[in-house]
Amino acid sequence: MFRHCLHLLTLLSGLLVLPLFSLHGQTKHHITELKRELQNAPYDTTKVRLLFQMGNRFIDGPSDSLSFYYGKALELIHYKLSVYNKNAADNRQMILAYRRLEMRAYIELGIEYFFRSNYDKALEYYFKALKIAEETGDEETVSECQSEIAIVYKNQGKYDLALKYNRKALDYARFSGDSSWAAVCYANQGTIYLMKGYFNLALNNYLTALKTFEKLDQKRRMGACYLNVGKIYSGQRDDNQAIKYYRLALANARKTGNNMNMADSYMSMGKVWLDRQQPATARICLDSAMTVLKESGYTHRMDDCFMLIGDTYKMDHRYDKAEEYYGRSLELSTRENDLPGMSGSLRNMAETEYLKNNLSKALAFGQRSLDIARKTGNPEALQASWEILSKIYEAGGDDTKALAAFKMYSVFKDSLFNESKYRSIREAEAKYETEKKEQQLALLTQKSEVQQLKLSRRRNLLFASGAGIVLALLFSFLLVRQNRIQSKQKAILLEQRLLRSQMNPHFIFNSLIAIQSYIYNSEPLQAGDFLAKFADLIRLTLEHSRVEFVPLNDELRMLTAYLDLQVLRFDNKFDYTLTVDKKPGVESVKVPPMFAQPFVENAIEHGLRYKQGRGHLNIIYEKTSDRCMTITVEDDGVGRKKAAEIEKKNQHRSRAMKITQERLAVLTKKYRHKFTLEVDDIKNKSNKVSGTRVSITLPFQFTEND
Repeated sequence: MFRHCLHLLTLLSGLLVLPLFSLHGQTKHHITELKRELQNAPYDTTKVRLLFQMGNRFIDGPSDSLSFYYGKALELIHYKLSVYNKNAADNRQMILAYRRLEMRAYIELGIEYFFRSNYDKALEYYFKALKIAEETGDEETVSECQSEIAIVYKNQGKYDLALKYNRKALDYARFSGDSSWAAVCYANQGTIYLMKGYFNLALNNYLTALKTFEKLDQKRRMGACYLNVGKIYSGQRDDNQAIKYYRLALANARKTGNNMNMADSYMSMGKVWLDRQQPATARICLDSAMTVLKESGYTHRMDDCFMLIGDTYKMDHRYDKAEEYYGRSLELSTRENDLPGMSGSLRNMAETEYLKNNLSKALAFGQRSLDIARKTGNPEALQASWEILSKIYEAGGDDTKALAAFKMYSVFKDSLFNESKYRSIREAEAKYETEKKEQQLALLTQKSEVQQLKLSRRRNLLFASGAGIVLALLFSFLLVRQNRIQSKQKAILLEQRLLRSQMNPHFIFNSLIAIQSYIYNSEPLQAGDFLAKFADLIRLTLEHSRVEFVPLNDELRMLTAYLDLQVLRFDNKFDYTLTVDKKPGVESVKVPPMFAQPFVENAIEHGLRYKQGRGHLNIIYEKTSDRCMTITVEDDGVGRKKAAEIEKKNQHRSRAMKITQERLAVLTKKYRHKFTLEVDDIKNKSNKVSGTRVSITLPFQFTEND
């Protein structure tokens, strides 16, 4: 299917790489010919399309002409809509046609304003287009608008919002089977992950997209992927692989005439040569990038290029020349209200004046850089600003201010270290969330297929019932009833599998965080013991992840391994007791896997964790009647109310209770056995809360075959 002006995100700019707007590619007529056709056009819809073509003559650079012609098209569209809406019931088809033209105009204007770095205006037009697409039921364009919105949010640094909208676009692409559009969404998602520092996830998304682009021979999109894969390797300091992919991207950009990718390839190679301390070679690449940017007419990315050129001169100790380019970068960043760019330019100017020993100028630039960095809240910018200020104060002999600035620099340096330390865990968590979403989509597709099968069989029965006798009608009734039961069972099974897919990542990632926290204490022997226990835990988890019930002994082994890990993680802050009823038959009972684990985790994370002093956890499996078994989890922590107050401050919300309640409801509905859950406060003799008790009751004789 045709796509109109779809973006591939590049690492630093989010630039348009492959416009596929059919009108863009169709018109090579001279503008005067188009004006003549416009005057003679018999239909207003034809006039609108001709105005689109006239605007598309100016897509290769910033031009008021593109906005002018699309604006004229919108005026005509809105006039025709006002006429047709007076008698909407008789003009539905014409209203729909003009609304689609209106939607297309909004998208093209959004793209134009995006390239002018007017992101607020771009979003305004994209959301207008999205609203029309939703109202007219145009799911393809809904997905397109969501992708465009994601691109803008990415360029604004709002990465979570960017992921939200891009995932919506990707869900539609995968569900509809449009492999080309899905590849575009994968490439966009790769760029967002790359900006978040999730290199492995970014690389996986790019390679998934690249495989499809190569299969479909979509060369411009292949070039964008080459460029971004190179940036991943550059971020991991693998310069040789980075240069290899940058050269592939540059060759592709030259072959396809993609000036923006060509400029980005030159800039990326220049950055690598700067990192290699070869400023002259870097400057050759950056000058080539600047030439391409000037020819394109867009100022977007010029500020970054000016700053990098300034870095080459600073490395050559040509400080006046460096400051000249930093000034150009600052001018462009200020014009675009690019606060991170402004802060970076001012910080570089401060460092240049510091190296020239002009301390008063250096201090002025440094303080301005810090003021803007504070507005952005970016810890890297704040760290860099405090670092240069500490050097300036020290050189000026103001030891008190130098020490204070250095302390602030150290605070932000430590925060960045801690952020980096846990980034791999968050990346793995994001990967699991992505896989879980894909699993849910597959399950929903399967559920849809069950419904389609059900409808198909009903139609067959209706045809048969008309030609049959009473016996045939009876047979049809029984068959329909059987199909309903099977569909209901499959739906319940799908629901339960979805719930288990929520439980497994929740369980595994808390264990991963425990492991990483312990490893960073730099105690290899204890870390090795920790990893061995975790390996056993993972093995048990994987063994039981595909079954609904496990023997009680296996469940206890898994729970014991988890508790041992948590005791190590919290440095023996608590101990635990695991008690199993000795009554006959208890040893042969089967239970759903990880049944008590969420409440054990809650007791540790939200009760014992905040207790002053050593805590105790008590877990009891007992036969409470001939038909029932109860699992009790007791802790002597701070209690539910106190824990809720603490977690509210930390903005944390546990999902264990909700997930387990849903799980119990599904089990009760499927097996027609009563599963119950009770949560109570434990109070001491003074009637004060001294802990929490969770009791789960399930049928004692319950087995997987019941």
